[in-house]
Amino acid sequence: MDNFIPTIGLEVHAQVKSKSKIFCRCATEFTDKPNTNTCPVCMGFPGVMPSLNREVVNQAVKAALALNCRINLKSGFARKNYFYPDLPKGYQITQFKVPVAESGYIILSNKRKIRIRRLHIEEDTGRMIHDHNEDTLIDFNRAGVPLIEIVTEPDFESADEAVEYMGRVREILRYTGVSNANMELGELRGEPNISIRKDRESELGTKTEIKNLNSLKAIEKGINFEIERQTKLLKEGIPISSETMLYNEKKQEVKPMRKKESASEYRYFIEPDLPNLVIDENLVYTLKQSMIELPEAKRERFIEQYQLTRIESEILTSEHTLADFFEESVKNIKQKKRIINFFIREIPAILNEKNIETGKLGFSASVLNELFTEIDNESVNLNSAQIVLQEMSSGRGSPKEIIERMGFRQSDDNENARNLIAEVISENPKEVERFKKGEDKLFGVIVGLCMKKTKGSVSPALINKILKEMLK
Repeated sequence: MDNFIPTIGLEVHAQVKSKSKIFCRCATEFTDKPNTNTCPVCMGFPGVMPSLNREVVNQAVKAALALNCRINLKSGFARKNYFYPDLPKGYQITQFKVPVAESGYIILSNKRKIRIRRLHIEEDTGRMIHDHNEDTLIDFNRAGVPLIEIVTEPDFESADEAVEYMGRVREILRYTGVSNANMELGELRGEPNISIRKDRESELGTKTEIKNLNSLKAIEKGINFEIERQTKLLKEGIPISSETMLYNEKKQEVKPMRKKESASEYRYFIEPDLPNLVIDENLVYTLKQSMIELPEAKRERFIEQYQLTRIESEILTSEHTLADFFEESVKNIKQKKRIINFFIREIPAILNEKNIETGKLGFSASVLNELFTEIDNESVNLNSAQIVLQEMSSGRGSPKEIIERMGFRQSDDNENARNLIAEVISENPKEVERFKKGEDKLFGVIVGLCMKKTKGSVSPALINKILKEMLK
C-alpha cells in the first residue's frame, strides 16, 4: 500500500503597526465603531490618489532583516484585480513581480531551515460580519490597513512544523515592534497551501489553500484535516482539485470555498498612481544597526548566561517584555536558579488568571528584585515568597511590608528555633523513634513538621542543621 507524503507552504499576513493606513491618513483602529475610519482614498472613490506611508516601508524592512531576507532596493506596486464585497476599489494594491524583500529563512527547533520566498507590502480588505439574521454586514475600517505578506517555499513536512514557524514569526514581529500580531483580532493570519503525493513519486501533488486561519490551533487542525481529506480522495481514486478551502472550527472540517485562482486570473498590472519604491541603502544600514536582540539569539544567551534549560528559556523569551522584565528583576541576585520558577509558574499564572500583559502586573521589575533579594538573603523562604508575590500583584504593599505584616521574615535566633524544633520532636515521638531506627525518609517528614511549626520564620537550612544535631 502506498504511503502519502504531505508538502506544505505557508502565507502569513501581518498587520503593520502604524497610526495611519498605508495609502491615506485614516486611523488603523479597525475595532472602532464600524465605518468611521474611512475616507475617499481607502474607499476607492473616483479620482483619488494614494500616497505611500513611509513608516510602513520602514517596518517592512525591519521585518525582512529580522527574517534574514535580502532587501530589494528597487521594487514596485501592482493592482491585483478581483471582485469581493469587502474590497471597495475592486482591486488590491500589492507587490507582484519584485517584492520589497526575498530569500529569507527561519531555523526550526529540529534544525530544519524553512525558506522564505518573498516578503511584500499590501493593503488589507474590509471585514465581513455575518449576523444572526443571516445578513452580511461590511465594516470598511480595516480596508487600507497596511499588511506585510510573508510567503514560504513548500518546505514544511507536518502541521507541527507550520505551527512552530508561525509562532516564531509572531515572536519576531512582536520583538521588532513591526506588528502586535494578535491572532484573535486578525492582526496575524495564516494561509497554508497543502498537497500530498505518493512516497515513490517526486512530482508534487495538486495543492489547495486554506484561507484566513487566525490561531495556531486552527492552523494545526486545518492542515491535518486537509491532509486526511486529500489522502482519502486519492485512496478512492478521486483526483484533487485546486481549490480554496475554508476551515470550520465548530464542525471541525475543511470545505471547498471556490476554485483556486491563478495569477493570470487576477490580471495584475503596474499600479499607475504610485512610483517605484526606492529604498536608500543608508536606511537599510540604520535599521539593521538599530535591530534589537531577536528571540532565538536571546534564548541562546539566556541558556548560557542563566544556566536555563531550553524549555525555561523558551518560556522566558516568548515575549520580549517578559524577557526584559526577567533580566531587570534578577540584577545582582546571586542564586538566580532559585527564583526561575517564579517566571515559569507563578508569574504566568497571575498573567493568565487576570488576562493581562507583563506591564500590568501591579509591580515593577525593581520591586520584584526587592523580593528576590529577600530570598537571596534567606530572609524569606520560597513558599512564603509565593504568597508575598500574590499580595504584591493585588497592590497590598511592598515585599518588605508584606513579609513583616504576615510574619514571614526568617530569624537567625538559634535559641528560638531550637525550642520550636524540640517541641516538634516531643510531639512526634513515634516518627522520631522510627527515624532513629533507620527509616531515613522520615527526616523529610519531621523537617516539614518543623517548618509548619515555625510558620516560615526559620530557614529550612537552619532547621536541617539543628534537627540533625538534635536527632543524633
